[in-house]
This record gives sequence, structure tokens and C-alpha cells, in this order.
Amino acid sequence: MLNRKVDEFLKEHEKDVIKFCSKLIQAGGENPPGDVAKVVKVVENFLDEYGISYKRYEPAKGHANILATVGKGKPKIILCGHIDVVPAGDRSQWKFPPYSGKIEDDKIYGRGASDMKGGIASMLMAGAALASVEKEFDGTAVFAAVCDEEDNGPAGAHWLLKNHKLDGDICLITEPTGYMHSQYSVIGGERGALWVRLIAKGKPAHGSTPAFGKNAILVLMKVLKKLDMLEAMPVRTPKDAKTLVHYGKLDLAETAKGMGIRPKELTRTMDHYTVNVGIIKGGTKTNVVPERCEAEIDIRIPAGGHPDAVEEFFKLITQEDFEYQVTNRTLASYTPANEPLIKILQKHGKTTLGYKPPAIYMAATSDAHSFRENLGIPTVSFGPGYGEVNHAYNEFVDTKDVVNATKIYAHTMLDYFRR
Repeated sequence: MLNRKVDEFLKEHEKDVIKFCSKLIQAGGENPPGDVAKVVKVVENFLDEYGISYKRYEPAKGHANILATVGKGKPKIILCGHIDVVPAGDRSQWKFPPYSGKIEDDKIYGRGASDMKGGIASMLMAGAALASVEKEFDGTAVFAAVCDEEDNGPAGAHWLLKNHKLDGDICLITEPTGYMHSQYSVIGGERGALWVRLIAKGKPAHGSTPAFGKNAILVLMKVLKKLDMLEAMPVRTPKDAKTLVHYGKLDLAETAKGMGIRPKELTRTMDHYTVNVGIIKGGTKTNVVPERCEAEIDIRIPAGGHPDAVEEFFKLITQEDFEYQVTNRTLASYTPANEPLIKILQKHGKTTLGYKPPAIYMAATSDAHSFRENLGIPTVSFGPGYGEVNHAYNEFVDTKDVVNATKIYAHTMLDYFRR
């Protein structure tokens, strides 16, 4: 009876959740700089409309978080998603203006559509559905719309957890977990990260006589070539993560085939370190031997790997002419595939999508690790959107996937409360 009431509510509000997603996109929230004030206003208007109580926490001006609550008592489930987005980039490359929230051919377009305004819209509409029957179940759902995820800032989920503003028994992150060329998955684990600023030191001289100096750019290039050795190092997967890693490889292999990529180039991310040199800066003038060159490097860490091992590697390949600074350090983390929350999500995924979403490990990193590390609670990710379009031009999410995710969230929460 209760599930039927929730279904009737969601059916009545199908168009509303799609329009809500569009409004969230229109509000922007680029990070950097990370000001999400306009997005917060859209969220607050929605919560006010459906009579859902909430609190705003703003550790820094414009960097705000919303915690909304439905129900009372135990158990308590957290649904969490970030409301900031990466910059839109070259706007001439977009089919529609990146913050138009254009709805066309059953797709919602715009920066953040997939990552992750679709997940925010779905989780809050699922909250509205539960609020409509709030007196008929025991349990609490907390909906966290957080900032500072895209730039690893200090004011988002990490701040809420560190300052004891947010707690629960389990957590569902509503990040996008689908691929257009594959299927939706439940993400049980994610790689860690070590971001390093590597600085090479040289000696300036006239460009006509480079032998009088020492070229910092060339020094840095020699070291960057050695990073291939780090990527070649195998990592032993922990026993209770093997199922997640196995299905993570199968998922990436299907995606690779659909995109014309050799499967191994993607699947190896599940049990190897990967390196991305994202930024290089060096030199002052064409005819001056550069005395300084720096690179910002993103190393992702698989289950069984550790940031300490990466730092030891850097110590081995650099000499006195180098220094390095760690700008982000995140442990690999996971929730085993037999976690009840995963089973409940898979059950409702099969009912709604027509197949059972596998529980997998993913190559990227999200806020999930903060909940596992700070609260020690089972944390998984599931949400509308697709890996291929995240952070890309013409980002979009299918309207049906936003609607489906809303149903899955609502019924997952009700099932969890009945346990």
C-alpha cells in the first residue's frame, strides 16, 4: 500500500522532476570558483514547495551545503550529491548554451546534467515522495546537497563530517553510475588519489649557450618518462574487493568496445596505478634557459594500493634538483558486494530497469570515501548519468533515467526502513 502511494506520487510528478533538473543546471555553480549560491536557492525553493525541513551550512561565502530531513528515528539513511560543476569550457563547442538546461528529444542538456544535477533532482524528488507518506514509516532520510566536490575544496561533505553535522547508518551517493555503451551499476568501491606538484630546478643562462645553464624543462621531462614504471606496477586486490573489481573490469570492457578503445587500456585501471600529467608550467622567455619547471600530476590508486607507496616511488626517481608537494591525498576505499544496501538497490534496479545492476569498483574518486573514513558506514553510489559525457561538451542526461532513479531511490529507502 505504501509503495503504491509513493508510485502514484512519482507518476504525478514525473514532469516536475525533469523541470527541476533543468532549473538546477540553469543555476550553474562552476568550481572553481565554487560559488553555489544560485543552486542552493533552487534547492531551497524546491524543499519549501514540498514542505521539507532543512538547514543551510555555509563554511565560506557562496560555498554552501543543504541538509534536508524526512522522517524520524532509526534507521537513518543519507543520500548525498554535489551541486557544484566543472567549468563549461569553450562555449562555442556546445550544441546549446551550457547553462540553458535545454530539454530536447528526451534529453536534458547542460553542464552538470549528468555530473550530477540529475542525481540531485532524483534524490530530492524521492525525498518529496517520502514526505508525502512521512507518518506511515519509521526511519530517517537525510538529503545532503553539498558543495566543493569538483575542486576538492574544504567546505563540502568533508566539512560536514568533520564538524559532526551529518551522520547516519548507511550512505547512498547519487553520482552518475551509467555508461551509454554499457549499463547502470552500483558502485561499491573507488580508487584513491594522490595529486602531486613536481618542481624541477635548473640554472638560467642565455639561450644561445644552453651549456652554461641547466634546463629545468628537460630535467622534468626525464623524470616524467619514468612514471611509466609506476603504471606498470601490479597491485594485489584485497580478497573482499575482488568481486567489485571483477565486475568493474567487465563493465569497462563493454564500454571500451562501444567506444572503439582497446579494452585493456580501460580495464587495467582496476588493479594498476594510473598517471595523468594535467598541467606543465616552465620557462620565462624563449632565449632564456629555464631555471624552473613544474608539473601537476594526478595518480589514481587501486584497491590494495596506497598513497605512501606512490610517495616512496617519487623519492626514488627524483634527486636534489626536485621538490614535490602533495595537494590531494585520498585512500582507495570500498564497501563489499554483499552489503544489504547494494542488494536492495539491485532489487529495485531490476524491477525498474529490467536488469540487475552489478556491484562494481570504479576508476574515479567521489565523496564516498569521506563517509567510509569518517563515519565508518557502508557507502555506495548509484545515479542517473553517463561516464562518457561527464565533464565533456554537450553533457546530457536522459529524462527517463532521472525518472527511473527517483523510483529506485524512493523504494530503496522504504525497503531499508523495513529491515
